[in-house]
Amino acid sequence: MSERDTTILFVGDMHLGRLPTRVPDGDDLPPLAELGPGAAWRRVADEAVRLAVDAVALAGDVVHGANDLFEGANELAAGLESLARAGIPVLAVAGNHDTRVLPDLARRGGITLLGPGGTWSAADITPPGGPTVRLVGWSFPEPHWSVSPLATPPPPPETGLVTFGLLHADLDLADSRYAPVSSAALTNTGYAGWLLGHIHRPDEPADGGRPFYLGSLSGLDPTETGRHGPVLARIGGDGRVAMRRLALAPLVWTGCELDLSPAEDAARDLPSLVLGAMTDAAAALGDDLGAARAVGIRVVLRGTVADPNGVRRAAGALVAGATCLNARGVMCFLEGIIDEVRGALDLAALAAIADPAGLLARRVLTLEGAGAVPGVEDPAGWRAALLRDARRRLADIDAMPAFGNMESAADDEAVRREALAAARAVLEHLLATKGAGHAADPA
Repeated sequence: MSERDTTILFVGDMHLGRLPTRVPDGDDLPPLAELGPGAAWRRVADEAVRLAVDAVALAGDVVHGANDLFEGANELAAGLESLARAGIPVLAVAGNHDTRVLPDLARRGGITLLGPGGTWSAADITPPGGPTVRLVGWSFPEPHWSVSPLATPPPPPETGLVTFGLLHADLDLADSRYAPVSSAALTNTGYAGWLLGHIHRPDEPADGGRPFYLGSLSGLDPTETGRHGPVLARIGGDGRVAMRRLALAPLVWTGCELDLSPAEDAARDLPSLVLGAMTDAAAALGDDLGAARAVGIRVVLRGTVADPNGVRRAAGALVAGATCLNARGVMCFLEGIIDEVRGALDLAALAAIADPAGLLARRVLTLEGAGAVPGVEDPAGWRAALLRDARRRLADIDAMPAFGNMESAADDEAVRREALAAARAVLEHLLATKGAGHAADPA
């Protein structure tokens, strides 16, 4: 009979060799290298040793890619050495980013690669006094793989032996080029759980054999909000499984909204209002703050103000000034401001006029989701067309060499916000120019 539990630390996408984006330069903040995946991996190794876990399992995209091989390999080696000294084995599957890199690193020692070349393979973890746990994994054979890994069935679970699946894949996206797989099909394998890499948003650990995403080990950009860190699985001799996430990320991203409508002078008061919103956002993190050394905060400005252009200028100065504050002993920085403030405009009246301001007013109403827009027969259809055009323009910018590391819009809502803010800013500038007695530029 087992005298103790078997423990495994599962780690999602690390992308070693990369550094987080959108972190400003500032003397108040830790060096960027201390906020990135390498620092997070060292924390994992230290925690694994402290907890005396029986294994560490990596769910792919361990190293970002061949261009980051040297830096990523050095960061990986530092953690592997600590784990090896403690006698803790490391198992891994290759993801789409490290298809070639990770197998090469595994051949050097320190890692057992599961499922090489798009096959299924298994490894048993049998600690003294603890129950045996089996890990089954599949690794990407190529950077793009449009066939489900389950096209070749994994080995069935054995009675009385807890089995976990380790996989880097796209759940429930049949046309994906990144190992599309069905959630139901994974659950039906009868495994105790499926721990997945690929999607950077962390899921809550699931029970009943249902798959869930581990998420990125530490958020790499402002879209990767939430509680990041490895998942500790504890397996009892009776087969029970308990999982919890350890908030070890050195950098945490969050966001908040700030309604400027009640402000007497929104542009003048913006610095103090934003600092108050940042303080509240940091406090709202609660346990998700974990062991973070820095918090990046994105503030969305909303409401109707008398001087929207003045608010935008004040917001730009705050972002450019690398605004920081100390909250609960952690340095919080203003990552960015999303401008969704409104001027006191009668958009419907403006949209009824056939001039450049009217066209912009129709675009604003359409992007805001108005059901009826003067002069527009199908607002929903035009809204979709505007978003497609905005996404295409963003993709063109992203493709320029000078903007190769630019953060792309994550989804239609992010594109809509950017397009709406731009349309409103141009409309308000156009109306201000008209009001000053200058001719409006119809372009």
